[in-house]
Amino acid sequence: MEPSPSGNLLGMSKLAAVLAIAAVIVVAITGTAGAATEPQMHFDKRMAAKSVCFTVTNPRGTPSVLYGRRYTDGSVSARTPAIVLVHGIASSTANWDFTPTWSTARALASAGYVVYSYDRLGYAKSPYFDVPGDGYTLTTREHRRMLHQVIDAVKTGGYATTSGADCTGAMQPGAMSNRTVVIAGHSAGGWIVAGYPGTYHDVAAMIQTDITGSSAQGDGSEGSSTGGGFTPDPQHPDYFQFFQTRQNCEDFNVDAAGAVPSAVNVACTPPFLDSPYGEIADLGAMYAENDVAISQIGPGTPVLLTSGDHDTTAPPSAARADLAYYQAHCGCDVSQIILPATGHLFQVHASLAGWVKDVVSWLGARGLAA
Repeated sequence: MEPSPSGNLLGMSKLAAVLAIAAVIVVAITGTAGAATEPQMHFDKRMAAKSVCFTVTNPRGTPSVLYGRRYTDGSVSARTPAIVLVHGIASSTANWDFTPTWSTARALASAGYVVYSYDRLGYAKSPYFDVPGDGYTLTTREHRRMLHQVIDAVKTGGYATTSGADCTGAMQPGAMSNRTVVIAGHSAGGWIVAGYPGTYHDVAAMIQTDITGSSAQGDGSEGSSTGGGFTPDPQHPDYFQFFQTRQNCEDFNVDAAGAVPSAVNVACTPPFLDSPYGEIADLGAMYAENDVAISQIGPGTPVLLTSGDHDTTAPPSAARADLAYYQAHCGCDVSQIILPATGHLFQVHASLAGWVKDVVSWLGARGLAA
């Protein structure tokens, strides 16, 4: 087994690190010399991925159904901690599960957790085009409120499963509940989870990735991000096209030195998903709300901040400023990982294996072992 190098983790004991390596030994990263090879993850035959459907209240006050996926590996129970994954702009559940051999969701499930991902309202298989202008109503605050409903459904088992590819067909009861929930958000999903524990106080831990959750800023020495844009969709002008070309996607997301080509190919092959304008139109309000919410986290909810050393959206100076803000204001146990050879979309880099190992170790050291 040749694991990817892990990042720098603050506040992790040597004993916790040893336990973490044992906990994730089933996630193997393999590769041999040669240009045609790339790292792969191998999972046993117990790994199961199931389509799930969450009913939430949309900003109009009426029901909407969110498509999602549930990942398990072997026996689980209501005592098994769940991890709910929240995607960012121009993405979906697919970003957590690129291929059967390169998958954040499957790797975390292999470590013993029940893992849920879902398409946020307005994305992919959770459409929200019913009324013109709906995209403007999908603010970070609204997505956070709907995440609260998803978490409640995970805790109570109040969701459905389906054998279909989306949530338009027959559904059955979820038949599983998980009393303990950890949330992890990537990019704009990180904005959602950053303000969550201080607002709702019902999660066991929060992991924010590849974004600054607070209003703190870096020194600007690393420059600005490139590749993304906000071109209105002619069919739905309340939604925007963040990427126009494959090169846009790679410029924004990928550090070539650490990339896994097959995962990059899935992530950056057009067509690209539209994104609702609401969550980027209210950035000032979002940061103000997050600052208040961060100050209300308190000692009961540990926080982990992760990003890449080549992430131009949350470059190291900005990531360190964000950590300092949390340390000064959250009253919580806060740690940070900065992954080597990693761009904004950490899930398509070889460092993902180290990220999984460190996350599992961090959770275990805080009483949240699977």
